[in-house]
Amino acid sequence: MSDQPESGRDKLKISYMHLCGSTFTAVSLKDAEFRDTHLMNALVDDVNATGMRFNNVNLSDAKIREVNMSGASIKFANLTGFAISDANYTDMTIDGILVSDMLALWKDTHGAQS
Repeated sequence: MSDQPESGRDKLKISYMHLCGSTFTAVSLKDAEFRDTHLMNALVDDVNATGMRFNNVNLSDAKIREVNMSGASIKFANLTGFAISDANYTDMTIDGILVSDMLALWKDTHGAQS
C-alpha cells in the first residue's frame, strides 16, 4: 500500500462558502459550474480548459499569457482598451476580416512600423 491516498471521485455541491486563499492541485473540475462566484486575483496555470465557456463574466484587467485560443470565439464583448501583442494571428478574423489583411493594409498606408 502506498503513502498516497487514492484519487477521490466525490461530487461536491458547495454554496455560500468562502474558500479565499485555497489551493487546488491536480484536481479535475471537468463539467464543473461556477455561478455567482468571485475569482478576483485567482491564478489559473497549466490548465486544460478545452471547451470551457464564459458567459456574463467580468474579465476587466485580466492578464492572459501563453494561451492557446485556436478555434476560440468572442461574441458580444466590450473590448475597450483590449490589447494583443506577440501573438499568432493566423486565420484570426474580426467581423469576418482577416487580421493579417488589416495589419498588412495598416503597414502599407502607415509605413513599416507597427
